[in-house]
Amino acid sequence: MRTAPCGFVSFGDDGTMLEVNDTLAAMLGYARVELLGWHVDRILPPGGRIFYHTYLFPLLKVQQSVEEIYVALRTKDGVDVSVLLNGVRREIEGRFVSDCVCLRMIQRHEYEAQLLAARRLAEESSAAKAKFLSMISHDLRTPLTAISGNAQLLAAGELGPLTSEQFESVREIRQAVEEQMMLINDILEFVRLDSGHIQVQPRAISVAEVRTRAESLVRVQIAEAGLRLTSHGCDDELRVLADPNRLQQILLNLLTNAVKFTPPGGEIAVACEQDGGRVRLHVRDSGIGIPSEHLQRIFWPFVQLDSAALPPARSGVGLGLAISRDLARAMGGDVTVSSTLGVGSTFTIDLPAAQELVDSR
Repeated sequence: MRTAPCGFVSFGDDGTMLEVNDTLAAMLGYARVELLGWHVDRILPPGGRIFYHTYLFPLLKVQQSVEEIYVALRTKDGVDVSVLLNGVRREIEGRFVSDCVCLRMIQRHEYEAQLLAARRLAEESSAAKAKFLSMISHDLRTPLTAISGNAQLLAAGELGPLTSEQFESVREIRQAVEEQMMLINDILEFVRLDSGHIQVQPRAISVAEVRTRAESLVRVQIAEAGLRLTSHGCDDELRVLADPNRLQQILLNLLTNAVKFTPPGGEIAVACEQDGGRVRLHVRDSGIGIPSEHLQRIFWPFVQLDSAALPPARSGVGLGLAISRDLARAMGGDVTVSSTLGVGSTFTIDLPAAQELVDSR
């Protein structure tokens, strides 16, 4: 015990040190005989003495033992040494003593310092990223708004009549501006989500209304892509607890993705179901599918899967699914996916059912 690789001290209820091993004495810069018979306060800094009298010793008296208590000991030269202390209180010949083992925390302190430094770096990096993305998005949005406004004036003939070729060029300009604005909006939305500035206001809403509105916004896009759109199970009485605008945003994003990845002649189907206290909206497509090893990666920010079937102009910035999942989770739900290569994919929005419907059933 005298040379064990950890410090040992035994003291009575009056605080007198009855036994000290050589390891602890050497750790604190004392000879062993210098500590025997002295009060334990001698090896404690001022704050440690208060801690001993108000917490450590009372805890030993009440519980008879303590484990992994952080204590600072003071060396003979006045330097504080951090240790983890385990102790037991026992009775010997009618006298209570407390036996304590002290393990120095050199590596643990270094590890904790590294963790704190890494955390500060991550926080600074996150703040810088959010500021940069927000600034870039704002600086891009301003000129795009001017381009879009002037293109609208040209298309409306406000600046004179256009030939068919000129009108087609203006139409392509407006389409390109709209696509860029969508990418910028995705970046801004992601920044707000990542910084916790997005608020959702869930309430009981009709699934059928959200589905109808989302489908109406993509119906032209689906027709132009040569696809069929079907739906079933989304009855008027099926209600979900969600923020209506956010749920429509998620559903619209899934429908748009389905259009992107489904070849002409394919089908997109929206299905709804209730399972106890949960409501699920499925968006199925007969598209190219997703490799199984990438099913979770597609929800990571800025991740895009390479696909020869998807034109680069329609690939996006890789934030839509990440935003959709974060919004769903903010409403107490989730977005998941299952897929088979060459057959298609099914994205599922899982949300709480409205309570009044659950009670009625």
